[in-house]
Amino acid sequence: MKRTVYSLLVVIMALAACRPSNKITRMDPGTTTDLSGRWNDTDARLVSEEMIGDALTHPWLNQFSRENQKPPTVIVGTVRNESMEHIDTEVITKEMERAFVNSGSVNLVASAAEREEIRAERLDQQEYASFETTKKMAQEL
Repeated sequence: MKRTVYSLLVVIMALAACRPSNKITRMDPGTTTDLSGRWNDTDARLVSEEMIGDALTHPWLNQFSRENQKPPTVIVGTVRNESMEHIDTEVITKEMERAFVNSGSVNLVASAAEREEIRAERLDQQEYASFETTKKMAQEL
């Protein structure tokens, strides 16, 4: 009797081990999938695409280019999160910057942090360079 039970357990375990593995299906990257119900990168991408489309399709862009004979220069500021959810607003900002550069419709200025870093570097160069090789601030060109 014991032998039959052990044999039956071995057979059941062998059959369980031979079952087909989980099937993995690839999904289209453009497909929106929300597993958690919380804010995620897909939401950030959708919001930034809507903001970019809104900014690049309104008449201000063509009007500015027509009046000034050059594309406008744009600074993408920080996006404020006024909701209760944690949202990485830098994703939205970076997506907007990338889209503006790729569109070719506007000239993009570096972010405030990058501009501050450049200013500090120029100040260091002004301070530590020899007098003969130094050009005054705002006279670099």
